[in-house]
Amino acid sequence: MNESDAVPVFRFSTVDYPERDRFHLWVKDNLCDCRFEDDGYGAFDAEATGAALGPLVISGRRWPKRPRPLTYAVHRNARRIRLDGQESFRFTLLLNGQVTRRSMGPDSIKKSGDLFFYDVAQINDCMVEAGDVISVVVPRHLLPGSAALLHDRTLGSGIGRLLGDQILSLFRNLSSLQHKDVPGVVQSTLLLMAAAVSPTVEAIHEASSPIRRGLLERIRHHIDAHLLEPDLTPERICRDVGVSRAKLYQLFEEDGGIMRQIRRRRLRHAYQVLSDPQRQHVRIAEIAWSHGFSDEKYFYRLFKAEFGHTPKETMERRSGPAFLPYGQVPLNAGSSLPGWTLPFGVLNN
Repeated sequence: MNESDAVPVFRFSTVDYPERDRFHLWVKDNLCDCRFEDDGYGAFDAEATGAALGPLVISGRRWPKRPRPLTYAVHRNARRIRLDGQESFRFTLLLNGQVTRRSMGPDSIKKSGDLFFYDVAQINDCMVEAGDVISVVVPRHLLPGSAALLHDRTLGSGIGRLLGDQILSLFRNLSSLQHKDVPGVVQSTLLLMAAAVSPTVEAIHEASSPIRRGLLERIRHHIDAHLLEPDLTPERICRDVGVSRAKLYQLFEEDGGIMRQIRRRRLRHAYQVLSDPQRQHVRIAEIAWSHGFSDEKYFYRLFKAEFGHTPKETMERRSGPAFLPYGQVPLNAGSSLPGWTLPFGVLNN
């Protein structure tokens, strides 16, 4: 097989770095707050392998040569969700190890052999007993919106087991995949994913209103598609989406209103621009104006209230690429790349 035809496979190992930095480097792009206390049974030695397959990111993680399981806490709260604005789902197959959700309930413990589903836009609070694991991250828009109802659920149906087999086989055969294979692999995997997350009658019953959720997603998608247009008003949204003004205001009542929703999404977009290390010469005043804030001081005040630091501090903190866009994967396959985010399959919006 011609090497240029092969899908690039990336590898990362914490052993390439000083022991004191290993855990931090491992979790720094995990989108969660992670806490690990050295248990005295060896350094945090971990390895990851992964690849970008079109819109999907598949990654495998393992902790070799460790005498006992390693445990750390993972917490993703509403503020972190607002901050990074990730819009994706994650399928995780545990080959060994265990994940325990802090709030006990259905599927609160994931064990070896389980395939579970995670909505990155929802809160995650769990303890991880690290073992071999494979994850696939998929952009939210490629799966049914109702899939969010299955957040943190184990996919134990027949279709779920088939999907688990597909993910395992796909990961084991990464090194033999060619670029021409990717479209077919992605299509078949997405079909299995969509079937596995189709909500059951019980899941739909548990949801407060799937129809309402679908309408909210339509409106939010419309807002994002026209986010920086100055005429993005409630009147225009009602006209374009086909919803009454009363219904629009009712849908966003719990979020503080439709205009607050637009403002927060514009702030999040401005944050992504200001924190992008590739945009070194942007001016804060121009960013504020282009995002609908004619008063720079007002923009500063809202920005700090939303993210906890000012636009200027956001620019000063950027030290390197925070996300690895799946469309811009470097072609040096097999290398150890500082700041590599594929261990956790982070997608750039």
